[in-house]
Amino acid sequence: MKQNREDIPFKYAHCFATDGQCPQRSGCLHALITELPMKTSQYASNIITAIDPRYVASLHGKGGCTFYRSSDLKRYACGMSRMFDAVPSRIVSEVRRCVRNCFTCRSYYFASRKGKRLISPAEQAEIASVFRALCPELRPIYDSFEERYEW
Repeated sequence: MKQNREDIPFKYAHCFATDGQCPQRSGCLHALITELPMKTSQYASNIITAIDPRYVASLHGKGGCTFYRSSDLKRYACGMSRMFDAVPSRIVSEVRRCVRNCFTCRSYYFASRKGKRLISPAEQAEIASVFRALCPELRPIYDSFEERYEW
């Protein structure tokens, strides 16, 4: 997936560590976005947030960076309009309630169900565990999938 500056969340931290300073640099989103071209503009889009280089220097020999974010694409689900169609009617309300509890708030559940909000891999795993517990013969059904970065 090609990265664009427009895809980067607002105030997402840039990391200017070199390969010698950080062994994880080649696979970290914070470092990879520093290589994207900047647009010539007089607006705030040219002001960036950065990880303090002194922090990176202090990590030498101490393990991984706490800001590390993998640049691997993740599989996000989009929509779950037909998820409960095969669920037996005697347990559908309980399954629906438990799936709704997999989201941090009620509005995220409804937006995700309609496909207006993507369903993260962690949320998909929680939903799958609900199905394994309540109706083990069924698997969650999503409308579609998209490959995205996990910012």
